[in-house]
Amino acid sequence: MILHLRAAVQQLYAAPPARFTALRTELVSQAKSAGDQDLAKQVAALRKPTVAAWATNHFVRTHPEDLAEFRAFAELLREAQRTLDADQLRALGRERARRVDALGLQIAAAADEAGQSVGAGALAEVHDTLVALIADEEAEKKILTGALVKALSYSGFGSVDIDDAVAIEDAEPALTVIEGEGGGSGAREAPAAVDLEERRRARRQAQRHRLAGALKAAQDAARDADRHVAVLTARQEEVTEGIADLERRLTTARERLARVSAELDDAVAERDRREAAQAQAEEALTQHDSEG
Repeated sequence: MILHLRAAVQQLYAAPPARFTALRTELVSQAKSAGDQDLAKQVAALRKPTVAAWATNHFVRTHPEDLAEFRAFAELLREAQRTLDADQLRALGRERARRVDALGLQIAAAADEAGQSVGAGALAEVHDTLVALIADEEAEKKILTGALVKALSYSGFGSVDIDDAVAIEDAEPALTVIEGEGGGSGAREAPAAVDLEERRRARRQAQRHRLAGALKAAQDAARDADRHVAVLTARQEEVTEGIADLERRLTTARERLARVSAELDDAVAERDRREAAQAQAEEALTQHDSEG
């Protein structure tokens, strides 16, 4: 028996897609039987999630550790964007596509195991939703409710459009695994407050460890990139100096060519003069001999 709208949302959006419509009808009937017409109308208005939205909701509930690791990476990337850390942004930007693709395939596999196939179009929407999670903290909060009704997307600037993205605007994060059907229970019993606090501290410690590891990996990658740049810079300077030396030698060779060309021009002119004088002398001798 549901007592409020949030309980209905938890049950409905944890149920397999094939059961959504029938379960919604059952919950509406329960609310009417309890004399709560307003609740019945609210439940009836809840929208069935798309395949991509359901797959994401299912993963939020069933794989919190994998999602926590991805969220830690997202926070690291957002922090680099806030601080305009160019080196870290380059390193994490290259990692982003790999992580989004890998987690998208995990989400699709988890949905398939639960009996819901995720086609290429839905997988692309899951991919877009993960990109939106990285880009916008508000989008991340909506995803964590486990009550998405449609995929999210990020255009590359500004904030993510999260209007009408979840079943109800005040949906709470799906912190526990929801039993959609069976046993008459809507959700697992909440652990004691002290246990929740202990788990929260453990999650934060694990998250910090992952953040520190990601930061170290990014720093190592940045150092490797710096070393590569230094090596290439030295090679560039070597080649540049070689070109300068060749240009100096070319200038010297051109100057020598100019001098030799000038000397050649003078020599040719001198030869022409002497050949002309020779011809005149030969002609004078021939004329003298003919007159004798």
